[in-house]
Amino acid sequence: MNENSTIEIAGRIPLSEADGVFRRLIRYFVSLGPDLLLTIVMSMILAATVIMVGGHVRFFQASVGVPISIMVGLLIYRSILSRINPNFETNAGHILRDWLPFLLVTFIYENLHDLSGYFAAAGDIAGSLYKWDIAIFGVEPTLWAQKIFSPLLTDIMSISYAQWFIQPLILMLLLSNSDRRNQFRRMSLALTFSFLIGFAGYVIFPASPPRYFITELFTSPHRLYGLFLFDKLQGNWDSLSVVSCGAFPSLHVGLSSLALYYAWRYRKLSKIHNVIWWLYIPLVTSLWFSTVYLRHHWVVDIFAGWAVAALGIILSENILGYWQLLKKRYNLS
Repeated sequence: MNENSTIEIAGRIPLSEADGVFRRLIRYFVSLGPDLLLTIVMSMILAATVIMVGGHVRFFQASVGVPISIMVGLLIYRSILSRINPNFETNAGHILRDWLPFLLVTFIYENLHDLSGYFAAAGDIAGSLYKWDIAIFGVEPTLWAQKIFSPLLTDIMSISYAQWFIQPLILMLLLSNSDRRNQFRRMSLALTFSFLIGFAGYVIFPASPPRYFITELFTSPHRLYGLFLFDKLQGNWDSLSVVSCGAFPSLHVGLSSLALYYAWRYRKLSKIHNVIWWLYIPLVTSLWFSTVYLRHHWVVDIFAGWAVAALGIILSENILGYWQLLKKRYNLS
């Protein structure tokens, strides 16, 4: 019997036919792309989580509204340009294909974040984070930050802290507008992995932020206040922070670190990318400092956020590299 012979086992599908079905299945999965596959996996995780805890899905989310607005605005902008210049391509299909998986990932992550408290695998580890901070610095940095408190600085730090999701989205907008799909997918996939790792961190290592765990130790002032902005922003953050033990790791640090890395990596693509790189250096570092000044995170959370960003980048690069090889193997464009 030669290698091309059809072998049947107990009336089942012939091995040659089964091999063909398997190849078509792999080809189909490769054609979907890793972003869509991860979206499907995260959807299944969300569905299973909701069923297990009896929770509900939160459909209206401000964080999802931002990338939706960017995608819609980009489609309108390029549609207008295409009417002015008939030779200008809108690339509407590319924009929708690249942004929709990311929109779904953001939506799913926000719901998983809400439900992560139901699956906390251990007690609050904030006490350990507090001790590690003191062991590293000799003082708890959030308490030390009281020495430089001022209402104006508090408002400035609030603005810095609020940029965590905007920073990567601006880069993604620029990449999508110039139809740099491979670069866009690198960022999108790295952000997706960071969301997943962050969710796992909230479940495995639940941790309260300093402003909840050592409230009585803050004296100068006991409660932060600003001139005109902080109170409003803090109220919004408190209303959105469904999980009180979601400090470790800091995804504010993780996602802003991804933005800084890709701003550096793509700085030579154009003049605007180079400007973004130099602009992001102070913006991102001030955001990192704001997480401590505003008492949202322990410094150890920042270290964990950097690790999350590094893992997200590594996973994204390796998976996309393997995906490109599979695309060539199966002759997919």
